[in-house]
Amino acid sequence: MTLDTGVGLERGGDGAAPAQPPRAEAVAARLARNAGARGGARLLVSVRDVREALAAAAAGADLIDLKEPDAGALGAVPLHVVHEVVQALRAAGHAQPVSATVGDFPAGAAREALLERVRATAACGVDLVKVGIARGDGTTALLAALAGSPAAVVPVFFADEGLDEALLALACWLRFPALMLDTADKRAGSLPDVLDAVALRHFIGRVRGAGKLAGVAGSLRLAHIPLVRELAPDIAGFRGAACADGRGSALDPQRVATLAAEFR
Repeated sequence: MTLDTGVGLERGGDGAAPAQPPRAEAVAARLARNAGARGGARLLVSVRDVREALAAAAAGADLIDLKEPDAGALGAVPLHVVHEVVQALRAAGHAQPVSATVGDFPAGAAREALLERVRATAACGVDLVKVGIARGDGTTALLAALAGSPAAVVPVFFADEGLDEALLALACWLRFPALMLDTADKRAGSLPDVLDAVALRHFIGRVRGAGKLAGVAGSLRLAHIPLVRELAPDIAGFRGAACADGRGSALDPQRVATLAAEFR
């Protein structure tokens, strides 16, 4: 696929998409092997500290995602906590891939500050770094810059803004191991409330057709699991449904185990 990005990206003479960085390729292959062994979506559970991470891993989560729910849609956990979580999981023998968000950066935010946060987060030892993609001036250039990072970056698009086909096409072409769809305003309802099944199926099909993993998240509940199974993403992310009393409350290991059983 030849795509004019308008940002001076280098590419081969045949117009082929840039290759993923080695770490991104390794993570994508690892997740794909897990999928092949079991089939269906892998359960991503968002956690905020070591205790929650260990509990989620023990309860059957396939991916551990570091995020501070009280700091926004993709609120960042302090870097020292990210490092502590990675070390604690590995010390306990848990091999699940670990992702971490970099925080909510608005459209037009200083690109270098965001890229530095990506570098710092990756240096903590996580497998994937999730970055929210807010639509606005400079978004195309930001995607290109993120694709050039040595980190395995996962762009997260916000369904509240609808699907921007041009940005989606660019992200599918660039060297990312996965793309995710989430919601920015958790008060506006769940992902299926914001986008219908046709649009969700289109996103997943487009991403998987580009050879990448497709993930969905956004206030998903237990009642959404039949729809998630039907849509068949590679990754399904949960926070509120895994907590005792909403996304800002403590993680409930039994709720994680119930979710994990639904994806087995």
